[in-house]
Amino acid sequence: MTIAERRARERQERENPWRPIGEAKADGMICELRMSNLTELGFQRYFFHGGIWYRIDPPKRMHARYDGLVEYRPTGITLSKHRRENAVWLAEEGGAYEYRGGEYLPKPKPYKSYWRAPDEKGDQ
Repeated sequence: MTIAERRARERQERENPWRPIGEAKADGMICELRMSNLTELGFQRYFFHGGIWYRIDPPKRMHARYDGLVEYRPTGITLSKHRRENAVWLAEEGGAYEYRGGEYLPKPKPYKSYWRAPDEKGDQ
């Protein structure tokens, strides 16, 4: 790690400090989570919705007590309403298709793992 990278990381940590998990607000902000077993190490992104933490990709419902959630840090980016609703639905129901803006987007057949619909009309 270079000196510039270290300074950038320290500046980011000053601007967005780790906060206790109990202070989280359900505002759609994408966050990093720190867990008691240190398994994620900042590679996954989460959001807080309706009193529950959800992992974004692949969608999963997180349990504060069982997953050992300790602290969170907002990234400064807010997830859109449709993305939030879809991630919650996929985490709760485990669907193989996606609804965005009330429009049904079927999962393409060649894909067997996690899939996300294109962002724009006609985007492949």
